[in-house]
Amino acid sequence: MNKIFIIIIVSFVFLGLSNCGDDFLDRNHPGTMSFDKIYKTKRDFDAALAGCYSSFRNQANVNIYFGDFPADNVYQTRFKPADGWTEIKQQKHNAANGSFSSIWSNSYTTIQRVNILLDQMSTSSLDDKDKQLISAEAKFLRAYSYFYLLRIFGGVPLFDRYIDVQDMYDVPRASVEEVKNLILEDLSEAINIDSYRSAGDNSEGRASAIATKTLLAKTYLWLKDFANAESTLADIVNNNGGLDLEDLSVLYHPDQPINKEIIFSINYDRVSGFSFPYVTSFIPFYAPPGEVYPNYMDTQKSDTGNGMIEPFTVEKFSPEDKRLELIDTLVSSYVGTIDTNIYSLKYIDFATTSNGLSGATVIVLRYADVLLMYAEALNENGKTAQAYPYINRIRNRAEIGDLPSGYSKEQMFQALAEERQKEFLMEGDRWFDLVFRGFDFLKRTIDDYSPHAYLEANRDIVVRDNCILFPIPESQMQIQPVLIQNPGY
Repeated sequence: MNKIFIIIIVSFVFLGLSNCGDDFLDRNHPGTMSFDKIYKTKRDFDAALAGCYSSFRNQANVNIYFGDFPADNVYQTRFKPADGWTEIKQQKHNAANGSFSSIWSNSYTTIQRVNILLDQMSTSSLDDKDKQLISAEAKFLRAYSYFYLLRIFGGVPLFDRYIDVQDMYDVPRASVEEVKNLILEDLSEAINIDSYRSAGDNSEGRASAIATKTLLAKTYLWLKDFANAESTLADIVNNNGGLDLEDLSVLYHPDQPINKEIIFSINYDRVSGFSFPYVTSFIPFYAPPGEVYPNYMDTQKSDTGNGMIEPFTVEKFSPEDKRLELIDTLVSSYVGTIDTNIYSLKYIDFATTSNGLSGATVIVLRYADVLLMYAEALNENGKTAQAYPYINRIRNRAEIGDLPSGYSKEQMFQALAEERQKEFLMEGDRWFDLVFRGFDFLKRTIDDYSPHAYLEANRDIVVRDNCILFPIPESQMQIQPVLIQNPGY
């Protein structure tokens, strides 16, 4: 059960990696740092690896938005000024939208940091076992970064080694098959990660074999390789190293970030510079002072009202569903209008203080996903009856009872989609679950939801088939003319 803990990074590592920050692939910031002057000792490489983990947290945070906004889960409160997420919510995707640039640059920052690290390590005098361990962890992060990019944009430029930023401008988009192959290649090394660790090594906050297998299974499912997905997930379920479902009161608790369900997560601390960056993002706009955070008296000055939950989605929960305890409602008044908003408690740290520090956790991988993915793979492989125990474990924790027996493959397909929506609400999965199920399923779902949207502005959403992929950021198209835009943009 591993977390990405926010680590105090040695300052020179940030200096050495500054060439691959938000300006990544910017012709005006080519960078000239001589990396061989700062990568010498194991401590140097450990600090550089920590820098890779640090950049990964940014893309993982943004993924919450990408997975929930364009789907039927959430909206922005009515008083929030329209922005890039409003466009994404309404399926009005624009290549100039800064949200696309953000996930692109965040992902490639991690990839470039990994590649610099691997390049410098290849000629270092580090012990072979240290090299194996650092390489495996770094490649896990690179694989996950490409997995994010693959789901959002399709084929993207592929960098499997370090090359100078200037040379990157001439690298075209790779095919989905080529990106997949690099992901699988990286994970094939990372999957042995635990064997590279010596007894007594502190593995807390780092990638693990179970995390690697879970990402591998998600990749197989996304690519509809159901045979490999099933076998990989069966291995996790049968050899899970103590993983299990956790009580919902513990699962998201900021003071209990290590629990038996979490496989990989970003755990923040109530320390300046290392606290959860979306402290007030997921609470209603202009919430009354202290209404959500008892010790945070300036809430109305900083909350954004992002990610409010659609009533249409909440109505899908049965009244006895324990997961409703992770949802709250706030009625407030702003400029003379009474507004009722439903919001998630998954990222609320009630101990947040008046300075806005929060120890909320962002879960990247957890065991409930393993169980539902396993049920999905079994169902896709014609083993619908065998899928029941795994979806029922999730349902029984929620205290809603077993699924009725005798479901067809199509009925189980629908039931899994509904269960995943409830289980992973506000965890960045819903849009990708719909895309996985095909355009017809996606369009039908949005068409059913849109007339019932809380905000009138979201009641005429039209989903086009090109929206399965998002547009390549315009900023990248300008500095990399070799790139070809996705169809429809």
